[in-house]
Amino acid sequence: SKIASSVVEAKEKGGQVVLLTNTLASPSTEKLIAEFIAKNPNAKHVVYDAVSSSEALDAFETVYGERALADYDFSKANTIVSVGADFLGDWQGGGYDSSYAKGRVPQNGQMSKHFQFEANMTLSGAAADKRVAMTVADQKQALVKIYNIITGASVGTNKTAADAEIAKAAEQLKQAGSKGLLVCGIQDKNAQLLVLAINQKLASEAFTTSGTRQIRKGSNEKVAQLINEMKAGSVHTLIMSGVNPVYTLADSASFVEGLKKVTTSVAFSLKEDETASVATIAASV
Repeated sequence: SKIASSVVEAKEKGGQVVLLTNTLASPSTEKLIAEFIAKNPNAKHVVYDAVSSSEALDAFETVYGERALADYDFSKANTIVSVGADFLGDWQGGGYDSSYAKGRVPQNGQMSKHFQFEANMTLSGAAADKRVAMTVADQKQALVKIYNIITGASVGTNKTAADAEIAKAAEQLKQAGSKGLLVCGIQDKNAQLLVLAINQKLASEAFTTSGTRQIRKGSNEKVAQLINEMKAGSVHTLIMSGVNPVYTLADSASFVEGLKKVTTSVAFSLKEDETASVATIAASV
């Protein structure tokens, strides 16, 4: 086939072969890709998720050595603080509404207390006991202030209009200890490292690192690196499956520019989408 001969040609010419896919929830497909790379040392696999959790993955990988997402059981938390995470929506793949609902049933006169710091109204914000509207820049400040109160650190922060509410939420979180939980939707590795540190310090029972979530594995950094390599002309063959970067990438113009310098680009797609229409080979799956 054209694809197979392009892979052979790439090997002969010393060009890269790149498999660009979405997160694969299939160990058998992962195994096939690993075997393909073993046979073709000039090949690599890059994972791209249109809805990215890249920074949270980067932070988790740094601390725990595995590219995965922490899992959360909201029913085990008496105090929940969310900084920009719509965990009742599709945050980190969603599915948290049922464990949250369990903790919100008043049992023995107790139900979980929920603080939400966010820019726009979300499902989580609408359900919160206390919702505080703030910009993403202020959310970052809030996260550091909470970190300082929980861990006793003294990282410098700027003043926000909601300092009193932030301090109150942080104090209640600290008092909750292992029954406290902090979640955060800020797309920033340092912010996500603070989240892990806060939950570790609380010894939060609702924060699970043993049963991780494997639903997203994408790396924004590796996708950016791939685009640079494409533009430099070092990618000979690009095989894409389960992705439509021409449509979903924020900087799709750079991707298209790079694609023009790739000798053979293949898009496996269900339909003639934006990426398939500019690839040299479009194959339906």
